[in-house]
Amino acid sequence: MHTTCAVLPLLQQFGVKPLHRLAAAEAFCDSTYLQQWLDARNWKEAWWEGNNLLYVGQLLVYLSEEQRIATADKALQQWFTWLDHEIDPTTGLWGTNGHCSVFDAMCGGYHQLLIYYYKQHPLPWHRQLVDATLPLQHLDGGFGPTGGGGACEDVDAVDILVNMYKYANYRRDDIRHVLRQQYYFLRGLQHEDGGFPYKKGQEQLHMGIPATKAGKDVSTTFPTWFRIHTLALLAEILTDEPELQKIDFHFSKAVSMGWHRSWHKPSLTNSDLAGERRFAPQHRLSQLKNWIKGYYQKVLFTWEWYRKKWKI
Repeated sequence: MHTTCAVLPLLQQFGVKPLHRLAAAEAFCDSTYLQQWLDARNWKEAWWEGNNLLYVGQLLVYLSEEQRIATADKALQQWFTWLDHEIDPTTGLWGTNGHCSVFDAMCGGYHQLLIYYYKQHPLPWHRQLVDATLPLQHLDGGFGPTGGGGACEDVDAVDILVNMYKYANYRRDDIRHVLRQQYYFLRGLQHEDGGFPYKKGQEQLHMGIPATKAGKDVSTTFPTWFRIHTLALLAEILTDEPELQKIDFHFSKAVSMGWHRSWHKPSLTNSDLAGERRFAPQHRLSQLKNWIKGYYQKVLFTWEWYRKKWKI
């Protein structure tokens, strides 16, 4: 599903029809099969399951819009109904009700939320979603819990915040402040060759694929694509950043990772910027608390590793 859902938007972008029908995807149009598949999701692995749920939602949209399969519409409604029931109302995410951390749920939720945005499906817990995502930013401006950001982690959080900024007038000053810190972080992360690493100061290996292995702070293709997409998202909100606004960004036309619905990009006022400054001290304190918590957990993890190795 991962590769199929990467290739289909590319074909759509250039108006190319697949040579063969998507028989494997059509299986999800069967109500019984789809329900069994949904019920087998494991929210303890919310980040992983977010990818799976996006792929099935994306394939159902494709079958409905591109291949005009009527049963795909009904299946997509079943997909939404199941996910609506599974949301934790305290965070607006999936899995935080005793299965996984807010961070893992955020990284996972980004994926299925793309289908929510695309189909303009209601988000009753949007405020809780904002409240859950904002504190996850690290002191350095990225969203990696231990620092250094992360190409996936950063775009996951940014996409949620940008879409929620547009969805409702809630904590917009706070969201802009967080997005601006992310922008400054990305500016410092880009290399002279124009590319980006996945995470600052860490070796890279995508999904265990040997050919994707790279050393620390080396520009690679996958994170560079995701970082550019993140900058394009930031440009939708930070209309006062000249370096962002001089670039004519475009998003994918087909729903997928890379799709986003643009808007009119309103100009920011002095009052808006003052609101950002008021939120800065409060947010900094929250980041500091999270850093201390993350450092403490890292020390415990290291101690546990040494304890087991040396049988202390």
